[in-house]
Amino acid sequence: MANIVNVRIDERLIHGQVAAYWTNTLNVSRLMVIDDSAAADEIQKMALKMACPSTVKLSILPVAKACARLNDPTAYVGERVFIVLRGTKTLDAAIKGGAPITEVTVGNMSNKVGSTRVYHTVCVTQDDLKIFRDLNANGIKFTAQMVPSDEPQNFIELTKNL
Repeated sequence: MANIVNVRIDERLIHGQVAAYWTNTLNVSRLMVIDDSAAADEIQKMALKMACPSTVKLSILPVAKACARLNDPTAYVGERVFIVLRGTKTLDAAIKGGAPITEVTVGNMSNKVGSTRVYHTVCVTQDDLKIFRDLNANGIKFTAQMVPSDEPQNFIELTKNL
């Protein structure tokens, strides 16, 4: 089974914070983007490949394939896998699909109609809150942390008054 070193929700997927700070701090050997639309879009895949550090392997997979690979004992042997997902719906689908995820770092979620700012660049809708709370009630731990040098915050506590 894959050695998952971090799971991060970040709408931007791979960008400076992920490519430089997180992969280096966590000594990542593989970035796994789990996103149905990115996996089906050649232009998005090309952009993600360009953003990924050359020293790190990259997988861009739809949810179902990612779940299967993460549970395959012959896949990613000896690798340190950092999973990045675009949002809560994908995270929910991955966990329901059997992805062995127990902790999630909440990164960037942009401001949109009907969302509320929770922490720095994390804005959540009521739909997001329901997914976070349901997953948390089922044992998934959430922390908010922009970069590795930031002190991790209990994300569920940050949302308790919403």
